Amino acid sequence: MARLSLVLFVLVSLVLPLAAAAPGDARVGTAVVFAPWTSQADVFARIGESGGALVSAGAFPFVAVATAQRPDAFASAVRAAGAWALLDPRTLGGCLVPRETARP
Repeated sequence: MARLSLVLFVLVSLVLPLAAAAPGDARVGTAVVFAPWTSQADVFARIGESGGALVSAGAFPFVAVATAQRPDAFASAVRAAGAWALLDPRTLGGCLVPRETARP
């Protein structure tokens, strides 16, 4: 468990600085990153409650790819719902999304 926590901490430490980077187009797909202890069910619910539509689960339970018709409103709402970062899903070579859904 301690090893998993360390891996998650390192991953989040690498991802958070990328949060300042352009999150991609939410009308096409944005990786939404929550705290590592957020359950996948909570991630999906928070995205829906924030006006987003789920595209796919992420490579980790606390990451999902979502779209939104109103990207600016979605970004504000999902951050208020606890999202740590909104990133282009291709960030870090697509490792935020499962290999079968990663874009080229």
